[in-house]
Amino acid sequence: MLADQMPCNARNCFPGKVFDSNTHTTNLYGDDVEVDYRGAEVTVANFIKVLTGRHEPGTPASRRLDSDEDSNVFVFMTGHGGDGFLKFQDAEELSRHDIAQAVQEMHVKGRYNELFYMVDTCQAGSLATQLYSPNVVTIGSARTGENSYAYHTDFEVFIVILPKILDFCAESPNLLSIDSLY
Repeated sequence: MLADQMPCNARNCFPGKVFDSNTHTTNLYGDDVEVDYRGAEVTVANFIKVLTGRHEPGTPASRRLDSDEDSNVFVFMTGHGGDGFLKFQDAEELSRHDIAQAVQEMHVKGRYNELFYMVDTCQAGSLATQLYSPNVVTIGSARTGENSYAYHTDFEVFIVILPKILDFCAESPNLLSIDSLY
């Protein structure tokens, strides 16, 4: 899911490209990038449908998460949030209850073996306070009551390139290895 079409945004002075640093050396938006939900399709309802498998008949396989009890699922969310919610398109909110209910449904339906839930938003930790399903590991960029900040900003494009949590993970990959979590 990609809420905004940054590669084609009129403010992007590098049309069709998204870079990982302000050196503009690595284009993250190559020809092989597939985005199944974009723009107005990025809604709380569609996100929950993807996690839980509650799709309309005829939904293409590319728009489904065809996971099972042997799948290790990674969910990364970023955006604006607060105590117990993450905003979708500045129009609706995904609550901690919504995510807990969806993950519990995934567990009951056998839609994951292990689930790693990473959130980058202010008060990100508050989104995991109701997650009690087994084999779920969570990490957030800020505790309840704390703000989350950007690490790299590209002033040529005027966007945040990298949140601090992703910079931390990139610089310390062994610190967050699956083996270190158990």
